[in-house]
This record gives sequence, C-alpha cells and structure tokens, in this order.
Amino acid sequence: MSEHSSDSPGKRMGRDLLFPTPVYYTDLVEAERINAELVEGIRRWREADPRGEHRTNEPRVGGWHSRADMHTRREFDPLTSEIFELMHGVFADLGYDADYEPACDAMWANINPPHAANRQHTHPHALWSGVYYVQTPPNSGLIYFTDPRPQAQVLTPYYDLRRRSPATWMEVHYQAQPGRLIVFPAWLAHAVQPNLTELDGPQAERISVSFNFHQRRRDAREGAPRRTVVRADLTPG
Repeated sequence: MSEHSSDSPGKRMGRDLLFPTPVYYTDLVEAERINAELVEGIRRWREADPRGEHRTNEPRVGGWHSRADMHTRREFDPLTSEIFELMHGVFADLGYDADYEPACDAMWANINPPHAANRQHTHPHALWSGVYYVQTPPNSGLIYFTDPRPQAQVLTPYYDLRRRSPATWMEVHYQAQPGRLIVFPAWLAHAVQPNLTELDGPQAERISVSFNFHQRRRDAREGAPRRTVVRADLTPG
C-alpha cells in the first residue's frame, strides 16, 4: 500500500494515498460502427419525443435529455453490452462479492447543441455512473469532476505548478472524444462545459449517453433479464 517518494532524502519517506476516488475509462474498438448507429437512433428518438426530460440539461438553448429507459431498447444493445462488460470489470477490480452483479438503473441520451451545458450534479440512488461519447465536435465542452472532500477545500496551499502532484488537484477535466467510455462513483460531483463549437447544423451537436448502475444479487430473480426496470423514484442527472 505504501509508496516511497523518489525525491525524499534517502528515499526514506513513505506515503499512503488514502480514500482514493477511482475513475475507469476505455476506448471502444468498434466505436465507429456503434456511433454511426447511435447517431441515427438517438436523433430518431428525439424526433419522436422532442420534449424529452428536463434534468441537468439546458432545454432553453435546445439541450435534449431522453427518457431513462435506453438500456431496455434493443436497437441500442451494441452499446449496452459494452457498458455491461466494463461494469463487470469494475466489480472484479474492486473485489465486489461474486454473489452480486451489475444492474442498470437507467440509461439515457444527451444532445447538447451550441451553448448547451450540464450543470454540476451527482446521481442519487446509484452506485456507479458513467458517460459514453458518440459525437464531440471541436470545443464542444469537457466533462469535469471536483474534489468531493469539503474539508480539503478549507485551506488551499500554494503549489509549484511545474511539480504539482495530481493528488492535489481540486478539479479534473477529461477530454470528450467519440468512442470513449468513462465510469465513476455516482456520488462524485461533475458537470459539462458549454458547447462552444463553431460548427453549424447536425455536426455541431455534442451527443453522449449516460447511465447508472447498482448491485443486485444474482439469485434475486430466477430467470430475470440482466437489465432491470427503471425505478419510479429514480432521478437521473
């Protein structure tokens, strides 16, 4: 568990990084094929339900948030299967009880045209959340996470920016690029910057998919499908 700092006198200074916040990510091999189908499917969905849902998106500037039942729609199975594969990897990496499996609470599509954004939020009622990027025009906004420890923000030391350790960062930005899948604890506060692309038309839209997961006992329901029905009390962000 302990690390040894290479620049400490005689390398005698130990260091433990306590209470880490894991963030997982991967780039899908079949992203080009999957994304081409997703762009068409998500836009058809918006045409059929133009009002969508109002969550953390900005409907006043055209931001669209679908219903949260995307994981039950068979046309989106190629992406859903990839997400489940990553979630099984997360559970294995953290040593979760093998009697439990990942279960999807909700999955939804987001379309952010120019000037649309997602305000800072967490995802209540979930264990893990994530995002997958379908279309990200240049300068369409980064996702960013903030330090979840209130006491760590009471005093802000001065750092040498050339040597500052990532362990001291209070805000971390991730590059949004098509095919990238990111998973993080549902309680970790995050937001999406405004879409400031200079493109026009459909290519100016930032399109992504978000989701929530919890644990479910494998024997909870004999013969039950791997996907769960969206709970009525769920409030996805």
